[in-house]
Amino acid sequence: MVFAALALIAMLLVAVWAIRGFWRTPPSEAPDAATTPPVESALPVVTAPPGSPSNLPLSPVETPDTGATPTPAPTPTPPPPIVVGAFGELPIPNIPQPAYPPNLLNLAYELAIDLARLPQDAPVYRLVPRQWDETTVRALARSLGIDGTVERTAGGGFLVRSSRGQLIVNELTIQYQAELPSPTPQPTNSPAATPETTPAETALPDDAELRRIARDWLQSHQLVSTPIDEGQVRERLPDRGLAIVTFGPAEPTPVLSAFPGATVTVASDGTVRQAFVAWPAALEPSTYSLRPAQALWQDVQSGRATVEVDERLFERASLPLRGVARLTSAELAWVDAGQGSSRYLTPVVRFRGTATIEGYPEPVEVVVTVVAVAAQASPRG
Repeated sequence: MVFAALALIAMLLVAVWAIRGFWRTPPSEAPDAATTPPVESALPVVTAPPGSPSNLPLSPVETPDTGATPTPAPTPTPPPPIVVGAFGELPIPNIPQPAYPPNLLNLAYELAIDLARLPQDAPVYRLVPRQWDETTVRALARSLGIDGTVERTAGGGFLVRSSRGQLIVNELTIQYQAELPSPTPQPTNSPAATPETTPAETALPDDAELRRIARDWLQSHQLVSTPIDEGQVRERLPDRGLAIVTFGPAEPTPVLSAFPGATVTVASDGTVRQAFVAWPAALEPSTYSLRPAQALWQDVQSGRATVEVDERLFERASLPLRGVARLTSAELAWVDAGQGSSRYLTPVVRFRGTATIEGYPEPVEVVVTVVAVAAQASPRG
């Protein structure tokens, strides 16, 4: 029985071994994880070649050529550098102010020009003071017919006076006053005493001749050191036999202020009776950057500008004036800046156009002036 039991167990073991061999997969047919296809990806998979170190850089991924030319990104244009000229930071400009109150004029503005056309820099001029001493003052006085003692003035200038007239000079101004003619006594019954025949009413020369007389007088006495413009007859006073002629520099132009400038009073007989000359020894230029054009326009829109219109408008239209100004052009002009002998001519921008005023039947000319130099103190207000 023992042998019969052992034989039965052996037969069972043989049967189990046969069943397991039937279901086992041959080694050559077993799947290999190394050859399993990868999961699909939108980007190509790049592997290092066999035997290469794992830290080598990967090859660049090639992009299919579609034939389109790539558009390069625009390079931003840097703003131009601010140029501060030889005179450093400039003082506040002396912009001429209109005579009417600014709160009586309220305008909105429209721009009809290309701001990109405005210049980015312009010259500033230093007014070089004159240097006087007793010798040069005496020589000038004698050339004007004044033979007197040279005196010092409280302001550091010189004074010469005699019965023939008076001369006062300092670093930037020259004032001349000729002797006033004494009226000739006339009998009350004399025809010469009548208004129609008084010498004061002698006809004045025409404007061209008045300008020529005044210009020749300034240049012959060397009262102006640089070229002057054509001049302008500002006022004719036929009842007094006088005319007032003014000059500014030929360059730069236009100059809106009285520095530099010359005012000459010419009599009907062709003599100069009075003169005020505010002219330096020289105009020394230096280039300065101007403020960005957009900043100038913002000053106009925000009311940080000087506005000029015909003053007669305030008498003819209802106050306060309201309207819209359309600005169609812009130009450079120059005004003086500083005080005393430290003065400069600095550029400003003047916008020009026409304004339509509420309740007024026709458009009126308008000029708007703004400070232009970047390295300059701005006026208050």
